[in-house]
Amino acid sequence: MKRFWQWALILGAVGLTFLGWPQLSHADSVGYTVNAVLPKNQDDSSATYFALRVKPKQHEKLTVAITNQTKKSQRFQVNVNQAVTNDNGVIDYSQTNPQLDSSLKVSIKDVFGAKKVPTVTVPAKQTKDVSVHLTMPAKRINGMILGGINVRKLGKDADKSSKGVSLTNSFAYVIGVRLREAAVDVAPNLNLLSVEAGQRNSLNQVNAKLQNPEPGIMSNLKIKTQVTKLNSSKILLQNTKGNLAMAPNSHFTYSLPWGNTQLKAGQYTMTLDATAKGGYHWHFVRNFTVTQQQLKQFANRYNQPQAPSYFWWFLAGGLIILLLLAIIGFLLWKNHRDKDQTSRDTSEPTDKQK
Repeated sequence: MKRFWQWALILGAVGLTFLGWPQLSHADSVGYTVNAVLPKNQDDSSATYFALRVKPKQHEKLTVAITNQTKKSQRFQVNVNQAVTNDNGVIDYSQTNPQLDSSLKVSIKDVFGAKKVPTVTVPAKQTKDVSVHLTMPAKRINGMILGGINVRKLGKDADKSSKGVSLTNSFAYVIGVRLREAAVDVAPNLNLLSVEAGQRNSLNQVNAKLQNPEPGIMSNLKIKTQVTKLNSSKILLQNTKGNLAMAPNSHFTYSLPWGNTQLKAGQYTMTLDATAKGGYHWHFVRNFTVTQQQLKQFANRYNQPQAPSYFWWFLAGGLIILLLLAIIGFLLWKNHRDKDQTSRDTSEPTDKQK
């Protein structure tokens, strides 16, 4: 019975290894926290970011509190970044020098200045306030200016060369900054700037460059696209994506993968329908051309997704097998040793036998 439970324990452990335990994550696992010290001109009391009502020529200091939860002194880099829209249709505050849209009149750098905030050192188990200063332009702004205060911990092996400090920790806290001079938000708009064939990660796709030229956030954006041959109703490609968003005065590239369809050189039509929160709807029809030269540039990568790598699965399986063999070997050795010990104990004469 004892050996039965030993084997059951082994098989149970192996089974749980394959099934996988849920992994727990903690908010303090990165070793620091960042919180906004909200000023009096906060116009949204429920927000934990800077949602401020400002005036022309206004000067203001914004402060964030960095708490170092570790037992060692840590260094942090603080940047104020422009909010843009990345190609996943997500508002992105992490880019230090993003490509700005041509419709953007006043950027976050214009308000906070391009001067870099010095590296901040926070002692172990302490909190330090860090401030950045803004100056609103003299001319009244329409809509909002959107950005974020980005706080990133510097690695202990940071490079201090002329290229600057290297960031070895990919995690960063972002405290949003929304600046408005009026309570009413400007309605967003959507423009289709271009449509063309392209590639991403060796996969062929049709790229539609979309722009929100207004200083207002576009949320709950849903996009439906179809591609047909020019003057044909037969749908060759189609897809739908929802829950997207666009930052004010920004653009991004919406991608429609070719999938299992190989487009040939010729003329095509994309039909794009989009809806957004607030009852907004846009409809576009745009012709585009796939050239033979493009097909040559794409080489033979059409519809050939990179094969999934099973290396880590094989490695994990090999390690599990080795661990299993080691446990079995140990139990067999222990069982053999116990038998030998029992055999010696029974073979030795007792005092009475002597």
